[in-house]
Amino acid sequence: MPIADVIDLFLATAGGRPAEPAIVIEGRSWSYAALENRVRQFAGAFARRQCTRVIIALAQGADAYAAMLGAGLAGGFYAPLNVDVPVDKLNRIVRQMQPDVIVADAALASALATAAPRALTLNPNDPANDALNEPLAGSGTRHETAYVIFTSGTTGMPKGVVIPRTALNHFLHWVIDSKTITAQDRVAQFSNIAFDVSVTDIYGALCLGAALYPVIGRADRMFPARLVARERLTVWNSTPSVLSLMMQAGEATQELLGSLRLINTCGEPLLPAHVSTMVAALPDTVMQNSYGPTETTVTMTQLRVDKKNYRAVCGSSVALGCPIDGMAIHLLGGRHPNEGEIVISGPQLASGYWQDPEKTAASFRTIEVAGEPVRAYFSGDWGERRDGHLFFKERIDLQVKIHGFRVELDEIARAIHDQGFPVTCVLKWRDELVAVIEHSQPHTFDEGALRAALGRTLEAHAVPCIIRLIDHLPRTPNDKLDRRAVSAWLETQEAGATAVSETG
Repeated sequence: MPIADVIDLFLATAGGRPAEPAIVIEGRSWSYAALENRVRQFAGAFARRQCTRVIIALAQGADAYAAMLGAGLAGGFYAPLNVDVPVDKLNRIVRQMQPDVIVADAALASALATAAPRALTLNPNDPANDALNEPLAGSGTRHETAYVIFTSGTTGMPKGVVIPRTALNHFLHWVIDSKTITAQDRVAQFSNIAFDVSVTDIYGALCLGAALYPVIGRADRMFPARLVARERLTVWNSTPSVLSLMMQAGEATQELLGSLRLINTCGEPLLPAHVSTMVAALPDTVMQNSYGPTETTVTMTQLRVDKKNYRAVCGSSVALGCPIDGMAIHLLGGRHPNEGEIVISGPQLASGYWQDPEKTAASFRTIEVAGEPVRAYFSGDWGERRDGHLFFKERIDLQVKIHGFRVELDEIARAIHDQGFPVTCVLKWRDELVAVIEHSQPHTFDEGALRAALGRTLEAHAVPCIIRLIDHLPRTPNDKLDRRAVSAWLETQEAGATAVSETG
């Protein structure tokens, strides 16, 4: 039986729950009827202008979601942008995408115009704009592509992951079947729309009849537990780093988080400390850990963690769980069958990378399963099975996750090089991004100026949290930078600073 399309699910839900709240932002509510009308307004604007490729450069909220669904209803697909990153990076994405239309406010649309000179612009905040005055009637058409998510590439050029509609449909039906989200839920939407973790929140809530609560205010983003308490949210979905925010603020408590029935994490390793804290504070709340690169449509494993089983599934991080129906994980290239690169197959695989057949061929390859050829995605993640549980071990390249964001260490090193520091080692150390720069004259070094310069070319999460200077970076016998030795040097420096602090 064919899986229902997400757009059809949304239309059916909106038709059946017209007066129910679809989106709630700081006390203002959009009903499902109002949201459907806005979706049809965007769809009408896109369809009349034959806009297939849609760039959405809006903050998360009703218009961003309506533009996403409207693109699908009009027979197109979209690429969401993070409006908080440097405009230079957004222009690189727009230049690659060459969209038919850019949905953005006037200032940002102007800043992006030179990258796609033939693109139309649509400012939903302009009251004089009549493009949204003719809603599209009927059920519309469908494009084989649902969306394109751009991530950082090894050359500094963003890499577009093309997600087919069939993959999104399969993922959403797992959300339905697993009851990750139900019509009775109040769902937080914390992740930026350009980060695919948000797909679970947006489509899960709006296609199932739940109320979606975008997190937009700075206070709510810094103290998310207070938002949970104020709005009585029932489903929280984010990277584990956001749980760390709650814990560091001393707000991972029953008093603030007691309304949650489910906490879902993905995007980076979930740590035992996260689970033990949440289980102690919320013994009746279910935690769900999941895993899946962007190239496999958000997530493709599931592990329910509760007060009864969490100790059994914790190593240095929490186990990744089992593949959802239709998906499979293969460990290849290890010394034994229980370790290797995590290779993924199943209907949620991306089509490939936007207009990059070389990268697509390198990452999406055919493997043999039970004597049959199967298309698979080679993740670059190293995994290990222990006692029947699959654990993430490390990246096998220089791509890492920092606070849930995928970054390329070489891209950051190149940005530092461009500021006049030719020899730099960038690494993930103690869950932080660290740059160790070869520089023999510390009195001439202006860390503030370097950080300011990096902030103009890199996203905020890609600017190293720690910057250290060293006379001479350690190297391997092949004259390559020795990352392990750099990490050991950092440990020595930290131990020395601690000893001085204690004796002083």
